[in-house]
Amino acid sequence: MSNTKPEMKENKPSDVEFAELGWRFLAWIIDFVVISAIYLYLLVPYYLWRIILRYWFFIGVSHYLLWYSICLLYFWILESILGQTLGKLLLGLRTVDEETFEKPSFIQNLKNCILKCWFFCLIDFIIGVKKNSDDPQKRKRIMQNVSHTVVIKIT
Repeated sequence: MSNTKPEMKENKPSDVEFAELGWRFLAWIIDFVVISAIYLYLLVPYYLWRIILRYWFFIGVSHYLLWYSICLLYFWILESILGQTLGKLLLGLRTVDEETFEKPSFIQNLKNCILKCWFFCLIDFIIGVKKNSDDPQKRKRIMQNVSHTVVIKIT
């Protein structure tokens, strides 16, 4: 009979340690603080524009789009170039390709980051934990399945 449970890749280095949930959540909180600082810096011109133009609905939509764009660019660019965000850097975590354990491609990171920036991240996480609870690679989000990435602890 074939084994239907996910197995570790044969080329997995023996010293790879997958990141625990608590450390990943703490890294996300640190990243959220950094993104909030960037967002607040960009918010001053936004509110001046809001006062001058008074287009409330358009401003509300643009307010949300600005937040999402900053988050997406922050996660996507930093994880694509450095392999980690500031939160992951401070905590010694890194997002890697599940096959090679190297830095993922830009496309893999885009797939991984697309839901990380808004309220669907919670749904992505809850479904991922339930679906992947016996996953030896410790994938905690559905988008990690789609992007074929994992988060590891680096030493």
